Amino acid sequence: MYNNNDLEKLVIKGSTRFQEVNFNQPRLFQPKLNIIKLKGFQQIVDLIKQQESFSKHNQIPQINTQKNLPSILVYPPKAELITSSKKEISIRKYSETRVYGRKSFTESAEPQSLERRKIDTKRNKFAIKKALPNKQEEQNVFENPSDFATIVSYSNLLMIIPQEKIVYKAFITKGNNGQLVRQLIKSRSWWVLLDAPQNDMNLYWTQLRKQGFYKDLISITGNQSTFTKTQKKLVFDKFKLRLEEEKYTNFVSSNILRVHNHLEGNFQISNKKALYYNMKSYYESIGQDPFKFIPLTFHIQDGIKDPVYQQFEEYAKRNNINVWIVKPGEQSNRGNGIEVANSISQVKRLVSYRELHSNGVKKTFIVQQYLNRPLLYNKRKFDIRCFMLITCINYQFKAYWYQEGYIRTSCKEFNLDDTDCKYTHLTNDAVQKYSKNYGKYETGNKVSFNDFSKYVQEIYNMNFNNTIEQLKSLCVDIVKASNQHLDPNRHFYTFELFGLDFMIDSDFRPWLIEVNTNPCLETCCPLLSRLINHLVENTIRIAIDPMYPPPTKKKPLPEFKNNFELIFNSPLIEQCDKLPEIQQDDDDLDVDDDN
Repeated sequence: MYNNNDLEKLVIKGSTRFQEVNFNQPRLFQPKLNIIKLKGFQQIVDLIKQQESFSKHNQIPQINTQKNLPSILVYPPKAELITSSKKEISIRKYSETRVYGRKSFTESAEPQSLERRKIDTKRNKFAIKKALPNKQEEQNVFENPSDFATIVSYSNLLMIIPQEKIVYKAFITKGNNGQLVRQLIKSRSWWVLLDAPQNDMNLYWTQLRKQGFYKDLISITGNQSTFTKTQKKLVFDKFKLRLEEEKYTNFVSSNILRVHNHLEGNFQISNKKALYYNMKSYYESIGQDPFKFIPLTFHIQDGIKDPVYQQFEEYAKRNNINVWIVKPGEQSNRGNGIEVANSISQVKRLVSYRELHSNGVKKTFIVQQYLNRPLLYNKRKFDIRCFMLITCINYQFKAYWYQEGYIRTSCKEFNLDDTDCKYTHLTNDAVQKYSKNYGKYETGNKVSFNDFSKYVQEIYNMNFNNTIEQLKSLCVDIVKASNQHLDPNRHFYTFELFGLDFMIDSDFRPWLIEVNTNPCLETCCPLLSRLINHLVENTIRIAIDPMYPPPTKKKPLPEFKNNFELIFNSPLIEQCDKLPEIQQDDDDLDVDDDN
């Protein structure tokens, strides 16, 4: 058999001819591979002819020498070869083609039969093979942007045909790192950024939902085409989604298609009281105790006269539970209005306030049992921020789980005796950034999933990957509990990126805390600079690019790594089986944040 140790190393650059190469150079590297970098296909043809000529005119087998044909030809050349006496680094593209050949036709100079020589000659014909990815390439499989957008469209039973010339318009607010969103949209040369909202804009990206914008959304119809087996296989391979439909709609890209970055009815999960009612109703409908997934919760709407308050007080006294967390039932994010109470009397005082929100809606309160035995990170409390993308495209409801999140830590050691200190109990960045210890222990009070996984493995001997799977399962429950109530008017095309907050107790049980409609996209540390950039880019690739393809003559986008995993898929039903408990949003609508 042939051995890699029998192979020689050769480098040809530029227009150097095969005959001009000095084969007697000292051999410096192991394994001894002959590598030729060529600039023209004709050189490969010439070498193959020389190989055949060599086979035809040499009836007597030759002893292996340095002058035999090279072992590996690389065409087309994609990278330089860097050599030194100690190290060889070879960088190549995933799509390179290699041409393999043997160093010689025989192993030794011993005479062989004609039949054996024929077998050896046949075995040593050149074979062209696709280059295999190295280990790093296997771990970072990048997506072809046009292919990926096409597969996303197929999954939504669509195919958008690009035009030769087209321009789309986007307005993006500056708040919550709108500059990053603008930068990523601007990198798509077929988009134009607007300084103010216009009636003909295609993308309206704001911090808060603009209810008035939905009346201008349109539906687009097109021709019906039949899926091929190949197209269905592409969708299954990418998203593990088995398409049952036989037809999809195709239409030419249009600059009258409009979209908002918020779902109509998003308050069904971002509003604390609506989330509570939807989760409670869902878990009870499948025979599960909701308070094994969300903290024990009481929604108090009418102060201490409310019957629910009476239930709360009775339960707290009977079970001797004194520490509770009190949150506004509506219009609350970034830790605003949240208090930790260490007695029933303090809860009574907090829920007795009879105030109105700025829109005239009476304030209500969510009272939840405080997790008094949370898992700690270096003796400090933390929570987990994850992300979920929901798209409603062509009446196909999909939810995607982002495979990377981060840990938000507090600035002070955990202590239940001091419930007044927000820097101990609230991990929101909007709260922690005002502490003098902010960033003292971790840059920006943030920890990556990778570092946290190592920590819990070393300190608690627990596998954090198992916890992530549980968080993903909770995310699916959120979607199942709310998908009938989101996008109630069933628009042709909407999407939204949500932030999910979880906690883990000392028994490693995960708890859903809340869902945010305007998750923080600010980048206060290197970890978030990388993570948020990729998150927003991935969001655009799934939710925007497939619906607004570039003109045919535009340079395509660079390859990227998709970190979204499809976790839920269902057609939007025309009517809800059951009306939600909270049917109207109490939050301020159409707040002017266009700045």
